[in-house]
Amino acid sequence: MTNEQIVSEIRNGFSTTNNMQLLYESNLPLIKKFIKPYTAYECEADLLQESYFGLLEAVKRYETDRNVQFMTFAQYWIKQSVQRYLENCGSTVRIPTHTRAKMSRIRKATSQLRQEQGREPVPTEIAALSGVSVEEVQEIQGYMQSVISLDTPIAEDNSLTLADTLQADLSVENDTVDKIL
Repeated sequence: MTNEQIVSEIRNGFSTTNNMQLLYESNLPLIKKFIKPYTAYECEADLLQESYFGLLEAVKRYETDRNVQFMTFAQYWIKQSVQRYLENCGSTVRIPTHTRAKMSRIRKATSQLRQEQGREPVPTEIAALSGVSVEEVQEIQGYMQSVISLDTPIAEDNSLTLADTLQADLSVENDTVDKIL
């Protein structure tokens, strides 16, 4: 059975769950290809789950009279679903799509330079290879640092946390009001 026939069966309400599963599983290699660029930001299993929702949306919107293969049409909806997921839920801090693209180029350039040179590359080398300015490379590398909890223990006996090392400046509000006055 072709993808178009499966979609027709789903839309006609015939064994919807089983046919959606069949459509998903029979196109899984292609779906993995669609989401591969996004695996740098989130684990593949989560992206595959989200791609299922994109596939479902494509089934709802597909028009057979357009003379377009279903998976060509579905590619847009799968990518859209994955991108939306990453923007809304993909990380602790929301990062704009254009910055994510630069992060990906910087990661690739860093990896390539590390392999070629056998050492950690400097920002000027990364900037030259990735097509991003040195200032942006340094700024984006700051974004690429992982977020850690203030409750992370830093002493071996767990008696000291990262939060314990921060200055408790409780008079910030009062200081600000005094400066304004």
